[in-house]
Amino acid sequence: MSLDMWNLRGGQCKYLSEDGIRKIHLSSLKLLEKTGCIFKDKLALGIFEDAGAKVDYKSETVRIPAHLVEQAIKKAPSSVLLAGRDKKYDIILEENRVYFGTGSVAINVLDLETAKHRRAVKKDVYDFARLIDALEHVNFYKVIVSPSDVPSELIERHMADAAFNGTTKHFSISAYSHEGAKDLIKMGEIVAGGMDNLRKRPLLSINVLSITPLMFDPKSIKILIEVAKSGIPLIIAAEPQAGTTAPVTIAGAVVLQNAESLAGIVLAQLINPGTPVLCGSVGSIADMRTGQYASGAVELGIINAIAGQMAQFYKIPIYSTGGMSDAKIPDIQSGYEKGLQTLLVALSGANYIHDAVGLLEFCLTASYEQVVIDDEICGMVARVLKGISLDEEMIGLDLIDDVGPGGNFLAESHTLKHFKKEHFFPKISNRQTRQMWEENGKQTTVQVAREKAMSILREHSPVPLDKDVKKELSNVIKHAEK
Repeated sequence: MSLDMWNLRGGQCKYLSEDGIRKIHLSSLKLLEKTGCIFKDKLALGIFEDAGAKVDYKSETVRIPAHLVEQAIKKAPSSVLLAGRDKKYDIILEENRVYFGTGSVAINVLDLETAKHRRAVKKDVYDFARLIDALEHVNFYKVIVSPSDVPSELIERHMADAAFNGTTKHFSISAYSHEGAKDLIKMGEIVAGGMDNLRKRPLLSINVLSITPLMFDPKSIKILIEVAKSGIPLIIAAEPQAGTTAPVTIAGAVVLQNAESLAGIVLAQLINPGTPVLCGSVGSIADMRTGQYASGAVELGIINAIAGQMAQFYKIPIYSTGGMSDAKIPDIQSGYEKGLQTLLVALSGANYIHDAVGLLEFCLTASYEQVVIDDEICGMVARVLKGISLDEEMIGLDLIDDVGPGGNFLAESHTLKHFKKEHFFPKISNRQTRQMWEENGKQTTVQVAREKAMSILREHSPVPLDKDVKKELSNVIKHAEK
């Protein structure tokens, strides 16, 4: 089946009624105006105060009036382009359009050759990028691992260098310092051929996270300000854990998450009205037996499905989460956790579904085999989103009448004409009889995925960067080293 992965639409699943959406919104406004949000940065506090917010400099708390939030929502673009180096991979985030990609930033990798658990290195950043570049059901590359073989103070520069060289799809990345954010923007400018070109066709997007509950730390604020000033896409995400850093109730966690993301959006729009922003949800629950973050929880799917609805209400694109797992290896647990979450969040119409591909073990470990398996899961979900046609030919009353009771449709021209368009054909899942499967070596899903990943990494080379561009990217890293 040929699936158009660049024009998928969700919105079939609506957790909240219109009244429910309004209630979450009004609760978020009350929270920001009464309780407020801590911004640990004098410049940010001054910006809020100048705009009319109530600022307590001693506690660094900003109480944001509802009208400032409403103004920021109106100023934020309702459509955001995330460009690929290859234009055929351009992503348009708006309404209920759905895209799938990897998550970040695991510190470990399941080695493709040995299957052993090890620390990630820069080559993994590049190889995962190449794998994503080749897979048909993955739309973007969220830099998936944090390399241990580069200096920590230069890590985001090395990650961007590997990503730009490894894929022609759009990628997003975290900055870890103000200077790091500036260099990421500079690297994007080099590849795009100038700052104006980068603003028109943003080849990378940068994300910041709040600290739940209701706080932004100094580093994140400086990064937020720098990216907002540049005019490239800015992701502002919140990561509440229901039961520890957020109320144990789903409704309470959603309100808190929504308020934090809106607070960051207000600051971005005060700095640079019209800044392309993505509201963000990485929310889940804590396992109340241990206090451990539960990345594979079905409640994560619920929280992010609701966040998708809220984003459509605001007409602001959303960076959402789905397809995570607490499993330590690609297995049955990773399959059902990932499948349920990805389907649920996609059906909500959430736009940029990161963490959908490749991650295991509470986001601590990335797996090449899991990337390939998740590509197939995303393809199956895409088939669900595609829906069905109800025109006369597709219903086929005349055909059914011609075949009649007791007949079959295998030899009909109608079957030959439509089966490739209607049915999804998996490449990893096995549909052979047991006898055929045994005769062909009794391969597990993980073994098939491993072979496919190895084949791609042996054979696939992304369109290379110009050699002068590659040199300039390296120069950015060398300059930062000095």
